[in-house]
Amino acid sequence: MSLRTLIFVMMAAAVSLPAVSRADDSPVEVAPLISVAQTPLLPGGELRSFVAARRALELGFPSVAAGLYTQLLSSLKTPGAERNVLVLELVTARLDEGRADEAEKALQLYTGAPNAAYQLRAGLIAMGRKRTDMAKAAVASIKVEDLVAADRGWAYFLQGQVADAGGDLAKARDAYQRAGEVAVSDIQRAHFVLARERSRLAMGEATESQLNAARQSADKYKGKSVGYAYARQYAVLLAARGRTTEAVDYLGKQLQSLPAAERAARDDFRLLLGVIAGAQRSEGRNALEGLLTGANDATLQRVALQLLARDAADAAFFAKLNSLITATPQSPIQADLLLVRAQLGLAEKRVPVLNKPESSKSLVQANQDQAELDAKALLAAFPGSDLKPAALGLLADLFWEQLRYRTAADFAGQARVELPVGDEVRASLGVMVAEAYFRAEDFGAADEAYAVALNEVPANVSAGLLMAQRVLSKIEAKKLDDAARLLDVYAADSRLGLIERWQAEWTLASALLVAGRDADAYLRVNRVLLASGSAQDGLPLSLRARMAWLQARLSLDADEPQKTVTLAAALPGLIQGLEPVQRSEVEAATRLLQAKAQFRLGKPDEALKTLAALRVDFPQADAAVYSYLDEADYYAENGRFVEAQGRLIELADTFKQHRYAPYALYRAALTAEQRGQDEFYKEAYRILERLVTTKDYEDSKLIFYARLKQGDLARRLNDFPRARLTYEYLINNYNSVDYPGVLSAELALAACHRAQITPSDVSHYESALTILERLQDLPAAPIDLRVEAGFQLGDLLATNGKSPDLDRAGAVWWTLVTTFLLDDTQAAKLGPKGRYWLSRALLRLGDLRRDRGDLEEARNAYEIILRKNLPFAKLAREVYTRAGGKPQP
Repeated sequence: MSLRTLIFVMMAAAVSLPAVSRADDSPVEVAPLISVAQTPLLPGGELRSFVAARRALELGFPSVAAGLYTQLLSSLKTPGAERNVLVLELVTARLDEGRADEAEKALQLYTGAPNAAYQLRAGLIAMGRKRTDMAKAAVASIKVEDLVAADRGWAYFLQGQVADAGGDLAKARDAYQRAGEVAVSDIQRAHFVLARERSRLAMGEATESQLNAARQSADKYKGKSVGYAYARQYAVLLAARGRTTEAVDYLGKQLQSLPAAERAARDDFRLLLGVIAGAQRSEGRNALEGLLTGANDATLQRVALQLLARDAADAAFFAKLNSLITATPQSPIQADLLLVRAQLGLAEKRVPVLNKPESSKSLVQANQDQAELDAKALLAAFPGSDLKPAALGLLADLFWEQLRYRTAADFAGQARVELPVGDEVRASLGVMVAEAYFRAEDFGAADEAYAVALNEVPANVSAGLLMAQRVLSKIEAKKLDDAARLLDVYAADSRLGLIERWQAEWTLASALLVAGRDADAYLRVNRVLLASGSAQDGLPLSLRARMAWLQARLSLDADEPQKTVTLAAALPGLIQGLEPVQRSEVEAATRLLQAKAQFRLGKPDEALKTLAALRVDFPQADAAVYSYLDEADYYAENGRFVEAQGRLIELADTFKQHRYAPYALYRAALTAEQRGQDEFYKEAYRILERLVTTKDYEDSKLIFYARLKQGDLARRLNDFPRARLTYEYLINNYNSVDYPGVLSAELALAACHRAQITPSDVSHYESALTILERLQDLPAAPIDLRVEAGFQLGDLLATNGKSPDLDRAGAVWWTLVTTFLLDDTQAAKLGPKGRYWLSRALLRLGDLRRDRGDLEEARNAYEIILRKNLPFAKLAREVYTRAGGKPQP
């Protein structure tokens, strides 16, 4: 159930309207400002995007990650630690794209004092923009131990870049080596290799004479290691001067002339050619594919895989990828191949990742199915891989997308366990687990998961929000007392903000109303308003108005109508700062409350004037619709049925498209029926016919109940054939799970058959007998209905024309008594109707035994009525005495 729906349902139960026989689609008053979020936005979707963005970044899809981070930032406008985390992640993605200028723009979104993570990214940007002095200053300000594990390798990498730019090659070599040693995964090591190649290109400015010198040295030492190094330097300098085509051609010739034994040099040339030409150019793609399939170093294979997957994920690439995955012997980077295909399959909408989908499957679904298989294959074949958290996270993301929240929670939980304490993704996954359970409506598990998440709160999530969500989980689990105690504990925790506290209190109070605990709800609302004092001034006006309205509403339920009038009078002053639409909504709802209080205070004339003015001043407000219902209630309670019916018809005529129009017609029909004459029964039938034949109402649940009432009215008019057809239609077209009233229709159908029994036609007797026997024994039927069916069955047997079956009738009634009354477990389930029909069965059973002269058994039957305090106790006492019994005083 969505949160908005939850609040709607909660407020539904807060309204007192006259009971409507058998109809469960009654309209309700809704609190004003219902369009405003009742509790903070659930963070699960945002955290899922955060985890997905981090995974995309780690797997070499920085543009995907940047898009996700940008979306998250657009939805989080308030500056602070939560937003800064996303800003730094976006900067990382832009740097990984090789877009230092965009990274610098993103870093400007950071607010507050710079920390070590900020300085690291500022330094990497400075190197990308060739500002070596600024990069050197950043390096000097960073303490590596202040960084998270995933950033420490980049700190050493930045040290290497600065040393490289300063010509200290030994220091640079040591720093790059240290970066590789502290890398948190093989994929991060591949990132370092790619970043170093790009850094060389970015820093490779040279004069024409330097170009010539590099070329001459490469030619002089051709075929030797130093010559290969000069050749790579020459290609870098060409590319840096914008002569990319020359650089690509030169590297191609170098590759052609390399001896087969020079595998390491071949890999270096392929990598440089792939970086300079790019994967979208044939020379670059061929070089990267050669590196992917034949490189000596698995790290270089991973670099090639990242570049190809990022920039050339077309059908040809998938064919190459698939052939590598199925090749024998297995690739050294098999786990990476599986995960990259899974990641691509998760979002690919144009090209089949593996095979063309079956006709019954969409391409997207087929690709997602393959992504699931690949991720699970990785987990099965490489249980110790450092890619395990990413694979588990991908599966969590996939199942969340498919709305399979329990499964998503399971995989998110497994991914969380694989990550170290303090990791931001680990913390985000903890909240994702809780949110997934919440969406799966497993509120007990969600409660426990929120408790765990509060021990490791992600930087981009408010701890107070998680507290409010945990309280909401307990509310949804119907553990209202536990929710109240927990909220009282959290109220003393500084992390729970006043807004979150009020939102949680509002939700709890509404849930207490649903549970019929109006006094408890009223107490909590009064307490939170008193405790907040002047701090209320910092709350959103909509929230303050909503809570004040609820207090006024609850004061009426607490039978304090004079206080309701006082509180309602103060509301207009509170809402002056609201948006015009919201202000009108609250003011209209307040007028309605005033009218209710005036009715309760015995001032009906004032109340009627208030309702009339409400309809004039706010003709389109929901409160105007409710005003017709309140006025109709007043007239009906005072026996003025014509006026009550008129108001209800006026509502349906004035607001034909309103969701309460069918209810108004239903109520109008009931009001006409109350007038108690055949002509009014016919009028009620016609009103209901308007309800069931109006196309705008065809989806209303009241259609069923209107038809059921039409059957009842036809029976009142002795039109049993029409009634029977109506009941048969309902039985054949509705199911008793969604519409429990179907069983009532079956009981009424039995009554129709019974009314049509004639000496010459026993078919109706057999039909009634069959229906009643079935209902009496139907375990799924409500116990009161089974008892009523049992009584009617016995009565049918006992009054069967010329051949009553009294023995069988007596057996049916006694079975009812022993099954549903003398069994304490079943007796506890009986409602007023069940007790009524059992009492009648015992009276009939006693009379049956008395007429046969068995006074002792008759007295026993009457005595059970007295002992169980059933209806008709006075009558039972009298017949018990006449049968010779001596009832206890």
